[in-house]
Amino acid sequence: MTITPATHAISINPATGEQLSVLPWAGVDDIENALQLAAAGFRDWRETNIDYRAEKLRDIGKALRARSEEMAQMITREMGKPINQARAEVAKSANLCDWYAEHGPAMLKAEPTLVENQQAVIEYRPLGTILAIMPWNFPLWQVMRGAVPIILAGNGYLLKHAPNVMGCAQLVAQVFKDAGIPQGVYGWLNADNDGVSQMIKDSRIAAVTVTGSVRAGAAIGAQAGAALKKCVLELGGSDPFIVLNDADLELAVKAAVAGRYQNTGQVCAAAKRFIIEEGIASAFTERFVAAAAALKMGDPRDED
Repeated sequence: MTITPATHAISINPATGEQLSVLPWAGVDDIENALQLAAAGFRDWRETNIDYRAEKLRDIGKALRARSEEMAQMITREMGKPINQARAEVAKSANLCDWYAEHGPAMLKAEPTLVENQQAVIEYRPLGTILAIMPWNFPLWQVMRGAVPIILAGNGYLLKHAPNVMGCAQLVAQVFKDAGIPQGVYGWLNADNDGVSQMIKDSRIAAVTVTGSVRAGAAIGAQAGAALKKCVLELGGSDPFIVLNDADLELAVKAAVAGRYQNTGQVCAAAKRFIIEEGIASAFTERFVAAAAALKMGDPRDED
């Protein structure tokens, strides 16, 4: 069989060009199996109590810390960010689990209220399985920041990850398995655009969340709208970095370089347009160019 991006997801180390993995796109039967597992998992999970689910989040954090270096190395190999930034992403994701385990139950607590002078209560009930379409730039954090609160709230989470980070997708799934999260509560599959459309239309998917480009968000949002499903879109932007004449020039340049080049520049909120007041423009530009030129390029696994 000829392997092409049309038939397989291909993961390549961007620093070395090494092919890391090849995974065929999920077929109709694969998607149906994933949806069946998700539906069954959700039916049981929604009946668990919030304290139990919070404890499972702590278990996820522990499982992630146990695989922290393995996870960081996988992130760096597949998408190319410096290893120290990958380690920080893992630590942040594990801390997220602990934070929601501690504070999440209070957020979901029923709230008494009055409606037309009658006693009522606001309850937060699970929606169902949430389809999450996530990008490659933060291949762990982007998954965890959605999956953790979604699962805590009693929902299921079905991940369609970016095709160039399939190793990360597999390893994240293993972390959830290590933590004892039941099959179907957290799941993932390697779906192409047609597969995503199939899942959005399916009644076993309750809602969709997307982090990606404006173009991708528009396409997914339209499909979710046609299916009358809730949809959360976190898309790209063109963020301005503004420097005024009275700014601390050294501090401004340092922040600007970090804002543009952090995570190899692949951040939705990265500085993309620099608006510099005329009185400081030349000095800022000269220092920014020098600072950018001094950045080290090379193997992202290097500690420095």
